[in-house]
Amino acid sequence: MSGLPLDALSPELRRKWAAARVWAAHRMPYLANALLTMDPVVVPDTELTDDGAALRRFPADTGWHIHLSPAELERQSVPQIGFWALHQLAHLLREHAAQVPAAVTHGPDADEPPVRTPEQQVWNLAADAELHGDLSTAGLEAPADVAAPAALGLPGGELARRYWTLLQDRTELPDPAMAAGDCGNGCDGRPRPWNCDWPPLSRTSAQLTALEAARRVREHQRTRDDVPGGWRRWADEILEPRVNWRRQLAAQIRRTIADTTGRVDFTYRRPSRRAGSVPGVVLPSLRQPAPVIAMLIDTSGSMNDDMLGQCLAEVDAVLRAVGIGRRQVTVISVDARVYRAQNPRTIADLTLGGGGGTDIRAGIEAATVLRPPPDLIVALTDGHTLWPDAPPPRTRVVVGLLDPAGRVPDWATTVVISEPGSEEVR
Repeated sequence: MSGLPLDALSPELRRKWAAARVWAAHRMPYLANALLTMDPVVVPDTELTDDGAALRRFPADTGWHIHLSPAELERQSVPQIGFWALHQLAHLLREHAAQVPAAVTHGPDADEPPVRTPEQQVWNLAADAELHGDLSTAGLEAPADVAAPAALGLPGGELARRYWTLLQDRTELPDPAMAAGDCGNGCDGRPRPWNCDWPPLSRTSAQLTALEAARRVREHQRTRDDVPGGWRRWADEILEPRVNWRRQLAAQIRRTIADTTGRVDFTYRRPSRRAGSVPGVVLPSLRQPAPVIAMLIDTSGSMNDDMLGQCLAEVDAVLRAVGIGRRQVTVISVDARVYRAQNPRTIADLTLGGGGGTDIRAGIEAATVLRPPPDLIVALTDGHTLWPDAPPPRTRVVVGLLDPAGRVPDWATTVVISEPGSEEVR
């Protein structure tokens, strides 16, 4: 299905949709930017056999499109539409489509008319049960057919995979109306008849959106202390190190930061505060420099979306580690050539370029001519590239290797990033 742009709606329905998004952003302001990232797609009711009832929940897909039925926009109130927008956004941020058990993926072939299987229904119930507490404790009133753990006879506060396991022991589905609720492709990854052929949001952009939302959750928690527990846990998982290799990479970065901030030198740019004790003599003050870090991101064609997502997570970790010194962090995209050097304050400020061949030597050369010169160069790459014969002068180099089969120079400290839970430093 091709889908129609928002302009296909009447002015009244466009205003209603806009009001629903404002209502949702006011209830959960830390998700406001992510909410605006979802691209609305109008699905004409005449193209659906049930006059749009299948879109009662305004389902989203993994490309971050949210599907709007004119009939449902007309029927539902602004708060109801706003609730479903947040509900579908939560499915996308929690990546429920990527967590589906194997039993759910064994549905009809993509060429056949998509028909929901009982396994899909159970997974939808399990995913909804995970989200229920986080949306209800935020002051949102969920519709009666949204699966609440209590209505399913299950404990609260569990994750979707745990609810799936518990529901597998049931001999029959719960309330048919509850089981019939369909949150679409964004919940289980299976095709739907209303899915559009519009370009999806890229994996990298989706990860950037999630990182920014997680940061806003933490900021809101510090100032307001009213963020539901499930969103706090989700933000911690996004922002904190999750696998062991990151400890090693972080340790190498901290070592350089400590070495640099431990240096002191005399400078006459700012007179010493003790100059008054020696009239007529200009005394120098002590200067403690902030670390200068250059991060090279391999953006060649051999780097897949998951690898680029790991690179972005590391850049975000470094920006948070150096704090107010983040203006000293320079990020350079490099494939066979170097792209514009950037000094992002947050990961959302970063733009990646590339997609061609690989020559990390160009990135290292560009880093060494920065002013001031970097104390540390962090190269995040799969290693399928050429390297300089000798290390850059007076600069430590750490390689985050995303493919164990890649090649790295002997003169660099290398952290091998193989798979979650494993690590090797060489």
